[in-house]
Amino acid sequence: MARSARYRPVQRRSRATIDNILDATARLLVRHGYQGLTTNHIAAEADIGIGTVYRYFADKNELLAALRDRASAEMTQELIKAIGASLSFEPAVAVRQLFVCLVDALERDRAIISALASEVPMGLQSNILPAVEGQIAQFCRLFIAHRRPDLPDTEVEEYVYIGMTLAFSAALRIAVEREPQMDRQRLIDRAADVLTVWIESTAAATA
Repeated sequence: MARSARYRPVQRRSRATIDNILDATARLLVRHGYQGLTTNHIAAEADIGIGTVYRYFADKNELLAALRDRASAEMTQELIKAIGASLSFEPAVAVRQLFVCLVDALERDRAIISALASEVPMGLQSNILPAVEGQIAQFCRLFIAHRRPDLPDTEVEEYVYIGMTLAFSAALRIAVEREPQMDRQRLIDRAADVLTVWIESTAAATA
């Protein structure tokens, strides 16, 4: 979605206003979903005038895009730390730690992710969290490069693509779309086992 030309804050007070608006939007998403979200409701929830909302955001879709960017930045930082801490671990431990980190982050922002995945116009649905997907891809890339430095770039990227798709899709299903009767911990354990087997078999097959 094209960015609005509206005023972008640089002062601390303006940044605090932006955060207040985004926090209010997130709370309303949890309570009412995307369809029940209006800029008037957001202004009331944030305890500000509607003109202040429009000073920074053109409409609720632009607000949701900003929420997506903020959530993505937070998740990316968490994944970067987790990746750095996991590089010295055995594959099973590393994969599980990173997968838990991803599920926790997606679950924390479930309302935003759910709205992006199923309710908003198609322009916002593509590449829900591209920066997060990029960090998952980077982990796959680092792992394969460590195990098989002789592989050509084309093959590495093929394995990265599959690994990223498996990890992100599984985490998204567990965090956002999990059926009430399903046990969260067992699903995480099973997904981590499947991803570990895939990674180890990939390394073995290419050895």
